[in-house]
Amino acid sequence: MSRYLSTIELTNIERMLSAPRLGTYVSLVRSGQPQDAIELHQATMTLGIAIMAVTGLIEVALRNSVCHELDLTYMGSGWIRTPPSGLTWSAYEIIAIKRATAQAQRAVYSKMLAFEKSALDAVAFPTGVPANIKHRKLAQKRQETITVADGQVIAQLTMNFWKRLFSEHYEKTLWKRSLKKVFPNKTLDRPHIASQLETIYEIRNRLAHHEPVYGTRLEAILDAIDFFVINIGSRVPSTETAFAKLTLPQLDVLSGQVAIFRRTFERLAA
Repeated sequence: MSRYLSTIELTNIERMLSAPRLGTYVSLVRSGQPQDAIELHQATMTLGIAIMAVTGLIEVALRNSVCHELDLTYMGSGWIRTPPSGLTWSAYEIIAIKRATAQAQRAVYSKMLAFEKSALDAVAFPTGVPANIKHRKLAQKRQETITVADGQVIAQLTMNFWKRLFSEHYEKTLWKRSLKKVFPNKTLDRPHIASQLETIYEIRNRLAHHEPVYGTRLEAILDAIDFFVINIGSRVPSTETAFAKLTLPQLDVLSGQVAIFRRTFERLAA
């Protein structure tokens, strides 16, 4: 650590991080001392931020690349809420799309002025607003009347939705018809791509809950990031892909943070 922590400061930090959370790091450091555990904790947090910056761009690139190919295949974005013949969403995707639609409506509603919200009552309650209706129910009914574009719905869908489109369930309907063009290298198969996306998804979620990523998990996410960087939109693996150039600043930061973390881990860990 950059400065010595007093006993009182250590106690306060333990309270802020929680004893169980800090205990995870205490068990990792050779000394078993809270000061070293806190230093290792901070190193993992900083590393996590660097990883999240890259995986966030991966999610954006994956989503928009998938949408581009499906728009071309189905001649427009209507496939998301009105799937054409031959494309049948699974129950999970149906629920996800409905949830995303509601979230998009809620986002539009939150930006409306009071008089604009009230104006929705004519459609939401054609026979009049019920007496004593709760505010939450009133807002929900109003939001359901708002028409949102497919793009607004797409923006609300999570990475779990997009990576699931590379599952076996959609091999014939999406992969063979469209999504293999997102990864045009003919030596890559759908299961391998799905596995890499699953790794990114799982570890990103772990980081979102501020859980440590080191050892095999760290190696797995770095391998998955490298796979995505060199393969998306490229017929051959290349460190000169458009995505590699786009993410160069974030990848440089990540590389530096990985090096710092590894040195810290080697110095402190048992």
